Amino acid sequence: MKYPIKSIILVILCCASSLLRAAEVRSSRNTNPALLYWQATAELPPLSEAQARQLREIADGKIPFKAEIIEEFDFEQPVKFLRKAVVSEAPCEWGLAWEEGVAMTTPHLAKMREFSTIVLVLAEAKFAKGEVAGGIDLLLVAHHIARDAGVTPFLISNIIQNILERRTIETAARHCMSWDAEMRGDYARSQSELPGLSLLPQAFAWELAWIDAWEKGLQEDFDQAREKLGLAASNTESDPFEDPKLIHEMTDNYRKVHAKGMATLRLKGKARRLAVAEFDENMAADLTANKKLTKNILVALAMPTLNKMVRGEDQTSIARAMLKSALKHGPEIGEKDLEGQPFKLVRKDGGWELESKDPEFSLKIRK
Repeated sequence: MKYPIKSIILVILCCASSLLRAAEVRSSRNTNPALLYWQATAELPPLSEAQARQLREIADGKIPFKAEIIEEFDFEQPVKFLRKAVVSEAPCEWGLAWEEGVAMTTPHLAKMREFSTIVLVLAEAKFAKGEVAGGIDLLLVAHHIARDAGVTPFLISNIIQNILERRTIETAARHCMSWDAEMRGDYARSQSELPGLSLLPQAFAWELAWIDAWEKGLQEDFDQAREKLGLAASNTESDPFEDPKLIHEMTDNYRKVHAKGMATLRLKGKARRLAVAEFDENMAADLTANKKLTKNILVALAMPTLNKMVRGEDQTSIARAMLKSALKHGPEIGEKDLEGQPFKLVRKDGGWELESKDPEFSLKIRK
């Protein structure tokens, strides 16, 4: 049987197109997600500060979604790269300049917050149109964005990760009571398959990397290293920061205080919250009473307070538990369904919320 040459060419072109698409999928799955996020950045449409603020308020549930707000923006290209980033199987490596120590910048975190905002607003658009599956798909993209924001183990990444995860949970909670049981179950299963969030003890442990880098910098360029921490050279005859023994005393004291902080973070639940509050209080009292002691200067300049960070991580944990219950029980959720849970169902402002007292957190749901 003879085939027309045009038909043969058409088959070849179709096969080639399919092979190219398959190769592109394989390539994106092996691409560092950080590179794909930066490609998404290049495709972002320009936003005024007022426009960006309005999108943030929608994403945070502070103002209702209106279709006309996003009609003027084309987010198709950046979202295409975001989708590739979140399905990539390669590690997300941001290529940060760790050698800069305390002077290291983290420009990616601001962009990840922006991506989270855009994706959640687009999810709101899907829900407004009744396209629940599309909205849920975008929620899962937002969950992945939170995790890639927190993948680098240091404190500011951990903070941003938890903020982005909670706002995604809050968006889901505002809508999930209108989903049918199958959709709630599918979303719950997809959530359970997400990579774990980075943890605060791991991030706090990496704070010592700043001190290691700073000490190395002292050996390479003493004056520049001091300036990075605001320890400018004194005009007096006795400059304590010129004495290597005193510098060692400062870093040694920092490590001792850091070790105490790590011990509190290894505790669980309420015991951790109480221990961290006591740690912060004792550290503040010691700095107030002995602020002129040279050994305390580095602690005063560089040691973070842990209380708010622990509260943020615990709020994320309780928010996930609340959403899990909401997805499981749906619009019929009642007090009996929450027996044994550290939160309860309360009526507030004409709606329903899941509320926890310790840690203090509430999640608005629709019933």
